[in-house]
Amino acid sequence: MERAVVLKNVSSVKLTPDFDSELADELLHGMVVEIVDKGDYPWYKIRTQYGYYGYVNTIDLVIDDNQASNWQNENYVIVRLIVDVMAEAKYGSRVAATLTRGCLVKYTGVFDNKWEKIGLADGSFGWIRTGFANCIEKLSIKADEQKLRERIVKTALDYMDTQYRWGGKSHFGIDCSGLSSMAYMMNGLLIPRDGDQQQEYLKSINREEAKPGDLVFFPGHVAVYIGKGQYVHSTGREGYTLINSFNKGHEDYREDLDNIYTGTGTIFGMEV
Repeated sequence: MERAVVLKNVSSVKLTPDFDSELADELLHGMVVEIVDKGDYPWYKIRTQYGYYGYVNTIDLVIDDNQASNWQNENYVIVRLIVDVMAEAKYGSRVAATLTRGCLVKYTGVFDNKWEKIGLADGSFGWIRTGFANCIEKLSIKADEQKLRERIVKTALDYMDTQYRWGGKSHFGIDCSGLSSMAYMMNGLLIPRDGDQQQEYLKSINREEAKPGDLVFFPGHVAVYIGKGQYVHSTGREGYTLINSFNKGHEDYREDLDNIYTGTGTIFGMEV
């Protein structure tokens, strides 16, 4: 099956092949997708690496199976909120691309003073400033469960106050299952996109067994458990990502969610 690489910083995945269609998901630069159907040009039906289907405009894609093969195993990810990629190793040059957290790039190992050369999905190269903080990290599953749980929680909390966006998966806007899937993906774990799919995929445990990094579920909603009865989630009620609690009497207690809680899931102890 023909594959493509996402070229755009954040690419919309539509429910139907139309600009006015509902946003079903978002793809980030460097993600590889399969082309399922080209019958609605300029919209192509695609399948993501986590098994999600939708329609992407061809302008957002590098449709090249060889390029996709080269990118299939790229595992360096942008970890800063926003990163400008410069055409040359200096601020005075042209901005070749602007990438957000979660975008995948090619590692080159080439440095020029405080600049690092990276590869982009279209086959070009650019430079990011690395002197003040790391901009990219290698995606990997940490062997130590405790460390991995802590990293999942930290990643989810990095999206605090991000506006709610139905189908969103970036700092421009994110929804509940976008938050949980990104918290896992940024730590080398691919899980399904939607909350009901995530609940079906993960190993079911009792709420009393929940540890930081597990997911808690409600009808049409999912949150990342952070410990001590608290969870972080992106909610359309408030319109942004915040922390709530199962603890009655806490100022962040959500009785409505507590009453409709449907289960807890963990990836730990599963073969992934």
